[in-house]
Amino acid sequence: MKKHLLFWGFLTFVNFVSGQKNIVIALQNPMNEARTDEPIILTRKDLEKKAGKALLNKAPKFTKNTGEILPSQTDDLNGDGTWDEVIFVTNFKNKEKYTVNITFVQPEELPTLKKRTQARLAKLDGEQFIAITKETMPKGHKQTDFSTTKMPLYQTEGPAWENDKVGFRLYFDPRNGKDIFGKTTSDLVLHKVGLPGGNYHVKSDWGMDVLKVGASLGAGALALQVTDYQGKTTLARLGDNVEQTTYELVSDGVVRSIFRLHYKNWQPTPGEKYNVMEEIHIIAGQYYIESKVTINGLNSEKYLVTGIANLLSQKALQFEGEKYGYLATHDTQSENKDKLGMGIVFDKTHFAGFGETPKSGSEKVLQTYFIKLKMKDKQPVAFKFYAAWEATDQRFKDAGYFETFLQSEIKRFSQPIQVKGKGKFTKS
Repeated sequence: MKKHLLFWGFLTFVNFVSGQKNIVIALQNPMNEARTDEPIILTRKDLEKKAGKALLNKAPKFTKNTGEILPSQTDDLNGDGTWDEVIFVTNFKNKEKYTVNITFVQPEELPTLKKRTQARLAKLDGEQFIAITKETMPKGHKQTDFSTTKMPLYQTEGPAWENDKVGFRLYFDPRNGKDIFGKTTSDLVLHKVGLPGGNYHVKSDWGMDVLKVGASLGAGALALQVTDYQGKTTLARLGDNVEQTTYELVSDGVVRSIFRLHYKNWQPTPGEKYNVMEEIHIIAGQYYIESKVTINGLNSEKYLVTGIANLLSQKALQFEGEKYGYLATHDTQSENKDKLGMGIVFDKTHFAGFGETPKSGSEKVLQTYFIKLKMKDKQPVAFKFYAAWEATDQRFKDAGYFETFLQSEIKRFSQPIQVKGKGKFTKS
C-alpha cells in the first residue's frame, strides 16, 4: 500500500532560536471528512536533505502551531543502529490545514507518551513466558496438543500484536494461521493474555478471541496459487514445507509496531523453492494491520493469495474502485455469536481476482473467501486486513455502516494528506 501522505513541493526550513534549525511543514486534509490518528511517515532522507546528518543524531519532535506535541517515534528498519523512518499521528477536521514544527532534541527531552501499540513473542521458560525479539521455530515443532500439554511453547501460540482498537495473533507452527482478538478496551492487554488460569475464548473485561479459523486463511494468512501434480489449480498454504521459519521484532513503539516473518526454502510444490518475507505493521487508532510480502526466487509471475474465513458468513462483499478495492464479510460470525466485520483492502495495481475455496475436502485451504495478488520476484506487495467487532464499537453491528466505513477508508488512501513547505531555508 502507498503511504498515507503526499509530498506537495519540498520540505522547507527556517532559522530557529539558539542556532538550532527548525523545519516547518504545512499539512492539509483534502477530504471533506474528518480524519483521526492519521499516520504521517517521513524518511530519514527526507529530513537529511535540509537538516544535515549531524542534526538527525537527535530525535525529531513534532509540534503543532497551537503548541500541541504530536505522538511520534523513530524506527530503525534495516537494523544498522540508525533510524530510517519517523512516524507521527495527528487529527484533521474537514478540509483542515495547519503547520507543524519539527525540532531535534535529545531523546530524553521528548515527552513520555502513552503506548498505543505492541508486538511481542513470548517463549515458555520454566513456568513463565519471557518476551524475545528473535526466534527460529524449532525443527519438528507442531500445533500444541492441549490434551497432553498444559502450556504451549509460545504464549498465545505465537506472535501477538495490537493497538488501542484490535489485536491479532499468528500460530507459530505449520498452520501459520492468523487470528483476531476483539477488544473492548483501549488498553494494551495481550501481554497478559494466554497465561495459566485464563481462557481467551471466553469474553472477559478486555475482549476475547473472536474468530474460528479452522482450515481457512483466517484473518489474512498467506498462500500461493499453484498447479499440483495432476494439473489441478489449487492453493499451497505458507507454513507447510518450510525449511526454517524465523520471527524478528523490528519495532515495539508508542504509535507503530512492526515485526517480520522469514520463511526459508518454502516448497509449495516439489519443483519450486522460495524465500518469503512478510512484514506486518500495526498503527495506533486503526482497525487494520498492513502486511507487506516479498518472495525471492520467482522465475515468472505468480499469484499470492490471502483471504477471510467464511465458516459462518453467508456472502462475500466485493468492491473494485479506481485505485483500491476490498473483499469483506459481515455476519454473525464471531465466537461470541455477535456481529463481526472483516475486510481486505488492496491496491488495484496488483489485484488479479476474487475466489472462494471449497467448504470441505482434501484441499490445504478450505472455507475461505480470497483475493489473488500478482507477485514478481523481489517486488513487495501489500494489503490491509480489517477487523471490526460490534463489542468494540456498536456501530459495526450494522452491515451498512461497515461497508460505508470501508468505502471511507479507500477514499482516505486515495486522497492522502498533503505536505507543503513554507518559506526558505537559511543556514544559521
